[in-house]
Amino acid sequence: MALNIIIEVLVVLSVSIIAGELFEQLKFPSVVGYLIAGLVIGPFVFNFIQNNSELQALSSLSLFFIIFLLGIEMKTESVIKYLKPSIKMSVTSFFLPLVLSILLSVVLLHFGLRQDLIVSLSIAVPSISIVSVLVMRYRLARDPKGIMIIGSVVITDVIAFLLLGIIYKSALNAILIVIYFIIFLMIFLNVDKILNKGSKKLRIRLNKSKKILKSEHFGYAMVIVIGLLVGGISQLIGINYIIGVFFAGLIIHEGLIGRTLFRKVRKTITRMNDGFFIPLFFGIAGIDVSSFHSLEVYVPAILTISISVITFSILINFFYSKRAMNIKKRQWRIKISAIINGRGAVGIAIATVAFEIGVITNSAYSVAVLGTILISIVATSLLRNI
Repeated sequence: MALNIIIEVLVVLSVSIIAGELFEQLKFPSVVGYLIAGLVIGPFVFNFIQNNSELQALSSLSLFFIIFLLGIEMKTESVIKYLKPSIKMSVTSFFLPLVLSILLSVVLLHFGLRQDLIVSLSIAVPSISIVSVLVMRYRLARDPKGIMIIGSVVITDVIAFLLLGIIYKSALNAILIVIYFIIFLMIFLNVDKILNKGSKKLRIRLNKSKKILKSEHFGYAMVIVIGLLVGGISQLIGINYIIGVFFAGLIIHEGLIGRTLFRKVRKTITRMNDGFFIPLFFGIAGIDVSSFHSLEVYVPAILTISISVITFSILINFFYSKRAMNIKKRQWRIKISAIINGRGAVGIAIATVAFEIGVITNSAYSVAVLGTILISIVATSLLRNI
């Protein structure tokens, strides 16, 4: 058993890393390469490896670290500062494309309303991981335009996970989830405010406590414990643990654990994600996709939904960026529109969570993954020559 899982991880990781590097050289997101690697070695093409409980456990662990780092990389104050324009941008980048995706999915897929909604959600939601990489690549990380883009994606990603919980619950439970989330959010904002802008006495105590964290292994352990604790609380109250993990990452900042340890934690988790967790997670996600033969009937629907959603979203964001961001250059408007439409990690994560808990079938999951891959390729293709 131990040898089998070692061999499976070795194959998935090796093939994914090679495919990811190849796609990076071609100026596509490496995530697309990881997913395609999973498709090739999984049932979709050659069926070398099938998913199992051990790989699924590793996938869940990988997802924890991926989402946790997303939270660590963000700052609450940046999101709040540009909240209003970010909300407006989320309408054009997520909510309107989601409506179109739902309409097309209901008409073309016929998985049932609940599954059609989750597939649509997976395909329509922008991904903070891909968008943040594109923002940094085009030097927009400190630009108000880049901050607004990141802010809007953070909002849509959190809402997407919240919607996932609402979709597969009863009406009463859905209402309770919204109430619990509002309470959870208020508690988080107050805790974050206290830790960031607390009294002088609190800051002095925090500074003293940082001395304890000079032991790096203890500091790393405490950071991960915070992530697990908040994620567990989130899951217990009916909100998906991924939301809690993301907010736990937001809590981890320089003022809490000190600049030196913060940088080391971020650097270490980044390297672990880039070299292991991200390629492994998306490689396993590709393995989950059904055989091509079983999905042939859905190919026209996948192409129609994906191309329609990405075309519609790019067009409305192209015109919106001129009015809302006052961007006049056509080249920059295309760039902004393409960046905001980076799909991948979050959509796959939503589909994976829904598949793991048995809310969607393997066919519905497969359609979501293939649709996300297609959209990611189309969106990033627009950036290759800009």
